[in-house]
Amino acid sequence: MSSYLGVDCGLDGAIVAIKGDKIIAMLPMPTYKESRKRSIDIETLSDLLNSQYKRDCCTAIIEDPGGHAPSAAGLRSMTYSFAIIKALLVAHKIQFKCVRAITWQRQFWDKPKGMKGRFDTKSAALNAAKNLWPTQDWRRTARSKKPFDGFVDAALIAEYGRRLYG
Repeated sequence: MSSYLGVDCGLDGAIVAIKGDKIIAMLPMPTYKESRKRSIDIETLSDLLNSQYKRDCCTAIIEDPGGHAPSAAGLRSMTYSFAIIKALLVAHKIQFKCVRAITWQRQFWDKPKGMKGRFDTKSAALNAAKNLWPTQDWRRTARSKKPFDGFVDAALIAEYGRRLYG
C-alpha cells in the first residue's frame, strides 16, 4: 500500500503522512528564528525527509503557493519555502507532485453558490478533515486549545494525492 506525504509549505505549515485511510505521522514545519524573522530549518527538514519519510513515503504532494498571498513579503516567504522543500525532495529522491490550493480544496468542498463575502476555507477544511478522520486530534500540541491549520491542510493535501494517484 502506497504512502502519501502532504506538505503545507508555509512557515506555519506542516507535513502529514498517510497510508491507506490512516494518518501515520504529523509534524509542524520545522522553523528557526533568526533576528526577528522565521525561516524553514533546512537541516532539520532534510533529516526528517532522509530518515522517517524516505522510508514511509511513496509520493509527496506539495501545495504550490501560486502567485498570490496577502502581501509581497508573504508571497516571497511562501515561494522560498516551496523552493526549499522541492529541492530537498529532489535531493532525497522522493517523488513529488505540486498542487494549487484551489485544486485540492475542490476535492473536499465547494463554495456555496451566490454566497456574498469571504468563504472560510479554514473551517471548511477542518470539517472535511473531521469527516475523514473523526478521532484525530488536530491540535499542534497537547496544550493547544485550537486545531492547527497546518495539520488539517497537510492531511487533506495528502488525501488529495492518495485519491488522485492511489
